[in-house]
Amino acid sequence: MNKRAFLMCIAAVGVWVVSPAMADVGVTDACQDDIRELEEKISDNKDDYTMESRRKAQTQLMAAKTNRLNPVKCRKNILDARKELQEGKRDKKKKDKD
Repeated sequence: MNKRAFLMCIAAVGVWVVSPAMADVGVTDACQDDIRELEEKISDNKDDYTMESRRKAQTQLMAAKTNRLNPVKCRKNILDARKELQEGKRDKKKKDKD
């Protein structure tokens, strides 16, 4: 095998190995974007949620930030943060009615 063919083979293997990793980075980057959006939503609408629900949601978002290498866990943390906010919003409305 000549030098040029060998280098082409190495390049092909490199692309094959890196492609799945690049796909994961795209997924986790999207997750990180969702984290930033949810943090902005919490900041902009903090009067809509209880302080406890905001604190619990922020805890979940901090965990999601550390799960850059595991997009499934990152998404789970974001879903849990949204659930906390929904419960806090419901509790806030109930408290305001009383």
